[in-house]
Amino acid sequence: MTGGAPERGSGARRDRLGRLAASLPAPLQEASRLAYAAARITKGPRSFATYLRLARIRRHTGSEGKVVRVRLRELGGRAMAIRPSTSDVDTIWGTFAGRYHRPPAEALDRDLLLIWDLGANIGLTMADLAVRHPRARIVGLEMDAENAALARENTSAWKDRCEVIEAAAWPTDGPLAYVQLTGATSGHFVTGATPEEDASVTTTDALSPYSLLALAGPGAVVDFVKIDIEGAEIELLRHNAGWAHRVRTMAVEVHAPYTVDDCRHDLAELGFETRVDPRHWACVIAYRDL
Repeated sequence: MTGGAPERGSGARRDRLGRLAASLPAPLQEASRLAYAAARITKGPRSFATYLRLARIRRHTGSEGKVVRVRLRELGGRAMAIRPSTSDVDTIWGTFAGRYHRPPAEALDRDLLLIWDLGANIGLTMADLAVRHPRARIVGLEMDAENAALARENTSAWKDRCEVIEAAAWPTDGPLAYVQLTGATSGHFVTGATPEEDASVTTTDALSPYSLLALAGPGAVVDFVKIDIEGAEIELLRHNAGWAHRVRTMAVEVHAPYTVDDCRHDLAELGFETRVDPRHWACVIAYRDL
């Protein structure tokens, strides 16, 4: 009997706080939400203040090589390097508040030993996976050179089992051209243009999942694959996709014009059961018994 009263009291207090927050002017509501998010994500007053400052800037004009460091609570207070005036601050939020890069429940019936992070960006998802799965070897592909360099720095504490490869995830190996939107450090997409035709085009190497399997060794099984590659997921899942038969679980972030229904259909064709991740309407979970 006595155990129920505090819960009702706590609920009433939350309701009062919610009504109070709703009564505030919109700018104060936004500031309070931002402060709450920063408190959840960061570790220590300096990192709290840095995150708030960067989240308010969000001009996405490019970092010009500048880097600041933010200590993150779910990494045990370890400092991660990010660039001001870029979408790196949004990547912090997506990783440590969204959490939809994490393996689904269907993957957790055993220790995860091999994880692929396709679209590793600046390595925050790799770092989080390394902390949460201490026996796993984590291989990340990131096609942008600046992002890949930061990913190596941000995963250096786990360098014995985290490997960042500067390459694009693609159905076949070879050269690939892409465009990066200014300041949008997670906004890269593959293009058919050349640097001669468009100054915003950069070239990189592409690496197929078959090549990653060869690096893992004969008979390797991948326990979990995170795919967030800005639209190239349709290529990986529809073309030369036999590699997927050696994967137990996936989380695929879907980008238009590819749809969630398209993705679920393609994964079903590859032998997976699927569901939509409740944490993100455009993320498809795939799983199978291996």
